[in-house]
Amino acid sequence: MSYINDAFARMNLHQISNFLLGIEDDTNNILPYQDTLRKGCDPIYKRLDILCPDETERNKAAAELSQALDAYEYVYMELGMKTGARLIHQLLLTDDRPYPKASGQ
Repeated sequence: MSYINDAFARMNLHQISNFLLGIEDDTNNILPYQDTLRKGCDPIYKRLDILCPDETERNKAAAELSQALDAYEYVYMELGMKTGARLIHQLLLTDDRPYPKASGQ
């Protein structure tokens, strides 16, 4: 059964996440979480610096952006948890294979 071991060896959380999110596989571009966040945030903060040269306005705009992103994070986190729970339910409780009879029956 080495094909089963081979299948497990190819499993990769990053690839599964990309597949579920519809992101092209970027296996060669895996960064630590902190670097991923910095890489994702730098462009918007540079844009805010240009659009809002006044520090007070820039901080206000960043806070409003963070509030909007928090709303998305909350909704999609909850949807992800519900999706995971449904998958677990399906995996554990909806098995259509017949179970062997217990001994003594």
